[in-house]
Formats: sequence, C-alpha cells, structure tokens
Amino acid sequence: MFNKRITCRLLACLLFFNCLPALLFAQGTQAIITGTVVDNKGESVIGATIQVKNESTGFFTGSITNDKGEYTIKQLPLGSPYTVTASYIGYGEQKKTGYALNQGDMLRVDFKLAEESVEIQAVEVVANSLKNMVPKIGAATSISAQNITKLPVNGRNFTSLMDLSPLSSGGNIAGQLSSSTNYTIDGMTAKGTVASGTTSGAYTISMEAVREFEVVTNQYDVTNGRSGGGTVSAVTKSGTNTFTGSVFGFGRADWLSSSYDIRGNKSTSDFSTYQYGFSLGGPIVKDRAHFYVVWDHQQDSRPIYIADIKTAADESRYNVTQSTLDRYLDIARTKYGVSNEPQFGEFGKKKQTNAVFARIDWQLNATNLLTIRNNFINEDNKQSESDNSSINLYEVWIDRKSHNNSLLATLRSVLSPKLTNELKLQHFLVYEATTPNKQLPSSNIPRAIVENVESISGDKSMYTSIQLGGQRYAPEHFKDNVLQLVDNMYYNTDRINYTFGADFMYTNMKSLYGSEMNGRFYFTGLDNFEHMTPYRYAREIALVDDPTVKMNTLNSAIYGQLQTKLFTGFEVMAGIRADYTRYFNHANFNQTVYDELGLRTDNVISTFQLQPRVQFTWDVNDKHQDIIRLGAGIFGSDLNNYSMINNMLFDGTKVASVDIQGNLVPTPNFPAYRKDPSTAPGVDLFNNPNIQKISPYQHNLRNPLHMNLKQSTVYR
Repeated sequence: MFNKRITCRLLACLLFFNCLPALLFAQGTQAIITGTVVDNKGESVIGATIQVKNESTGFFTGSITNDKGEYTIKQLPLGSPYTVTASYIGYGEQKKTGYALNQGDMLRVDFKLAEESVEIQAVEVVANSLKNMVPKIGAATSISAQNITKLPVNGRNFTSLMDLSPLSSGGNIAGQLSSSTNYTIDGMTAKGTVASGTTSGAYTISMEAVREFEVVTNQYDVTNGRSGGGTVSAVTKSGTNTFTGSVFGFGRADWLSSSYDIRGNKSTSDFSTYQYGFSLGGPIVKDRAHFYVVWDHQQDSRPIYIADIKTAADESRYNVTQSTLDRYLDIARTKYGVSNEPQFGEFGKKKQTNAVFARIDWQLNATNLLTIRNNFINEDNKQSESDNSSINLYEVWIDRKSHNNSLLATLRSVLSPKLTNELKLQHFLVYEATTPNKQLPSSNIPRAIVENVESISGDKSMYTSIQLGGQRYAPEHFKDNVLQLVDNMYYNTDRINYTFGADFMYTNMKSLYGSEMNGRFYFTGLDNFEHMTPYRYAREIALVDDPTVKMNTLNSAIYGQLQTKLFTGFEVMAGIRADYTRYFNHANFNQTVYDELGLRTDNVISTFQLQPRVQFTWDVNDKHQDIIRLGAGIFGSDLNNYSMINNMLFDGTKVASVDIQGNLVPTPNFPAYRKDPSTAPGVDLFNNPNIQKISPYQHNLRNPLHMNLKQSTVYR
C-alpha cells in the first residue's frame, strides 16, 4: 500500500511538470553564460558556434545560437579566467577573455560579428560588471574568496561570516529557527542529521578548501529546498594547470593573553588556539585532470573554572564558601568514592580537530566533466560539557568525539547543444559519541545532586546545588548514513529553456539516547548527604537489552520552473516544488496510552507538500542600474529527527521510569557503583510492588506522535 501511494504521488507530479513548461536559469553552485550574436547590421546570427574555455584548467564546452541569435550555457564550473569565442561561416571569429565566474553568476557576453575580411582583435575583460550579480541582488549575500582570505575569523570557521548577511543572526536566518537553515557544500546536504544545524565540531570543512559561499534568504528558485529560513551554500576549490600550494598557520598564543582571568586572579592554564596545515593543487594531466588537497589541524586549549574560589567575591559569585566546599569534598571522598584528584578549581580543557579535503576534476571528453571530492572531519573534545547543577565536580565533565565524511561524485554532461545534465551522488556519514569522564566507569554511574547547600558568610546565608557522579547524557552515540542523489536536466529551445530536477535523500540512523539513563539521587543539605539519606531517586530504565533507536527516512523532491522575459529588462520566474518525506520506522503500539488517552503511538509519519513560487525582476531599461524585485512562495523545512528519536524511544515499551520518594528510596552505595555500574538501582526496583513503574510517554505528551504532524512551513 505504501509503495502504491508513493508511486501515485510521484506520477501525478511528473505529469504535472510535463504539462508545465519550466524554464530555469539555475542559481545553484555553478554559473551561467548567456548572450546574443548579431552581425554588423544588428541582425541575429542563427547557428553561430559559441565556445567557452577556462584557461586555467582547460575545461571547455560550447553551444549554438537559436533563431533569435541567443545562446545559454549552464552549470559551468567556477573559476577564472574564462574565454568566450563566437564564430560563424563567412564571419570573423571574435574572442572575449578574462571573465571570472562565481557562485550563482549569470554572465552576459554579447557579440557583434563582422565579415571575415575584417580583422577583429580579442577583447580582454578586466573585471566583471554588476550585471553578473543581478540574479542575486536582494536574494542572497555572497562571501567571496577575497572576503574569506582577508576577513579575520575567530576559530577559522567560515560559517562565522554568515552574519555578513543582514538577515542572519548566528545560525538563524530571516528570523526562523536554526533548524530551518539548510547547509550545503557543492550543492549537497552538509547539515546535522539529528537536530539539524551544522554538524558538531569546530568547523564542517576547512576554510582553506572553501572557494566562496552564499547566504540565500529571498531567492525563489525551486531548487532551494528544505530551507524554511534560508540556505548557506558553500562551493569548494579545485586545481588548475598551475601548481599552487600554501602552508598556513594561525595562532592565538597563551603568552599574548593576559596572565590573569576576568576576575583578576592569576591563571595557571594554557589559553591558546593554534591552527596550521597546507594546501596543494595542480594538474594531473594538463587541460584534462586536476587535483586539490588540504590538511587542516586545530588545537584549542582554554581554562574551565569549577567553584574556583580565591576571594570573598568568588564566594558570593558561586554562593558557597571554601569551608563548605571542603566539607562537601571530604564527604564525597570518604563515603561516595570520589577520586583524590582535584575536583574544584581551574582546569585545562583541550580540543583537537583534523580536517582532510581532496578533490579531483577530470574532463573525460568534450562533453563530460567528472568531479570527485571527499571531505573528512575528526574531532576529540575533552571535558566538552558538564551538567545542569549549579556546581558540578570535575568528574562530571564528559568527553565528546565526532567525525563526519562526505564523498561526492558529480558528472556534468552535454548531451546535445540544447541539452545539459548534471548528476550528483553523495554518501554522508555523521558520527558523534559522548563518554563519561576518565575518573568514572565507561558505562557511567548515577548522579548525586545535593540541593540547598547552605553557606554562611558573615551575616549572609547562601544556597547552591552541587553534583557528583555521571553526567546525564553519557554514554550516548549517534551514527547516521545519508545517501543523496540529485539530477537536474536543462533543455534549451528557441523560446523556452526547461529544467526538470529530482532530489532523493535516504537516511539510516542508529541512535543510543542516554538522557537520565544513569539515575540520580537527590539530597537536601550536607547533613543528609553525609548520612546518605536522599529524599528522591529517579531513573529512566531500559526494558530491552538494546534500546538503540534504528530509523530510516526518505526525503524526496521533484521540481520545475519557468522564466520568461515579458519586455526589455522584465523577467518572470515561476515554478513549483513537490516534497515528500517518509519515516519508514515508527514507535511501538502502547495499549495503556491508547486506553487512557485515545492516542496511538504507532502512527507512520509522512508529509507531502507543494511549494509554488514566483518572482518578478525588473532591470529598468536593462541598464543594470535600477533593479526592482518582488517574490512570493512557500518554503518547507525538514522534520526534526530528534523529536522522532524521542518518540520512538519513549513510547512506553522500550524505556520505563521510576521516581521514588520517602522511605522507598534506596540507600546509595557509590563505591560499589564505581566498581560495577550494574549494581545501581534499576530493573530490580520493578519487583517491589510498592514502586510504580511510570510510562515515560506521559512525560512526552507535549510532542505526541499522531497523524496531525505538520512540516515546518514559511510563507514569504
């Protein structure tokens, strides 16, 4: 039944697109050259040969003019200098050179051919004019290679330059949630698979490998999908016929920093960031095949402060005195097995990131260009985060490791002078895992949270909370494999250019969610902590041997678009995009939830959305001086996979909760937990008839799994 429904929907969309002429001057990650060829009388030259060549790589392609003397060549690789040549039997050849193509450019190169007996000199272009940028004015903010090279960027993460767009604020674009921002590299997905946004780590790609990028906010191109707020679109560098390389290093040295922290206290930890690496590019076979590689290493060190009390002002800031901390730590070590290693004070935190990028461009023949590139990021982040108590011992801080890898193959094919196809296939791996502090067992132990810890300073009473034991997330891990296929076909006719496109993204996710699975004891005050008399114990307990959530999703889209010129300088672009999302897995059926609330927990989630868009661009008198743009359309974002992971885990069949207060609270034995974490109170509590087993689905009703789930949609 599922296959029939998908087939019917896809066929309906394809029939619709076949009935709708769709013209697209695609403003994607590549560029366009268009223009007209006339003779010395101003009459159109039909069938003139147009040749385009990138002088630095040898890439070449071509086309012929239509019955109006017009030509359009799409999906051209970025770079410079480009030479455009026009020729026709009986007329002299004319050549124009020196053009640079940047992301989304639509370059117009017109020719006026003279008779063959007249010698025509080649024209060299010093710089491209504003007309290349007309398609992007008011629609996107371009951050060029020059900006990336010259502007200072803290941490060398190119996405820090997003705020050069007036509609960007951090990861938020146009006032939408950061999860509504799409991130692409070379036109393919690069966003986080669990909670959207960017992938975890210092950066998603080495800045040395980024040629340029755009922050797209108001571009009504139907090829821009899964982006309710906007899209951050980056394109990567490629090699040329000239061997080029660089060795780079950036440092924020400790000796350049103040020897004192913000409080005026002497600092003892290293506070520095060093980033270094190299890039190398050049020809494998001149004018045919080229390579470009980058290695990038970042080493970050900085202090973290855990109840680091040096002065009376520090006691007021932390709401605790040193004598209270000393008493707490003495109890923690003698009765709870805390290590003799320091737990309060100043500590050094270290993070290392390695990035490796490689790209090969190979002109197979006159009509096919193959590009293969790989982007690998690995990060080891020690003491990445603590927990939600006011003061967390050093042993609470967890480590986080992550790596992601994107392997992309792109084939650009000129099937005929009027037909161009671009096919892209990517495998994208995202992995992230958290592990407990090295002072704790790898499978973690419960938390001990002491609330209302009182300190008296003079005539003032202060209260805080202090925590020891495991962090509530660890251990957990997410391993996701994404396979994405995108194909766009461009067909030019004498009057209308057509584009038909499809985008299929299949995701396989394996998620071990660790929130509150280790358990937690709550105490009131140091006396109860010392006497090991907690007032509450709570824990999420796995009911199955492996609570890992396995989920498979399909995000698919087909689209078409038309663009026509109604009169001089006035263009209309209209199109439609059809997005279909399907979660192949679902939560288990929970009879109790159905009986008590009338809600099914095993619904299959799928969405189908049509996104019509229209845009008017008026280049007044076609002089590229006064430009008016107006657009309207529907933009849909991806569903947030994190909510689906929660719903599948907390359906009441995989995990149960215990929340015990009063005399039934077990007596903690942390030294035993440290030796054998399995001895922590868990499933055995269910054997006590006085302890109620709680379905965690009751805690998740704010986001119930039901059939009315809707895709995040923006109308603008």
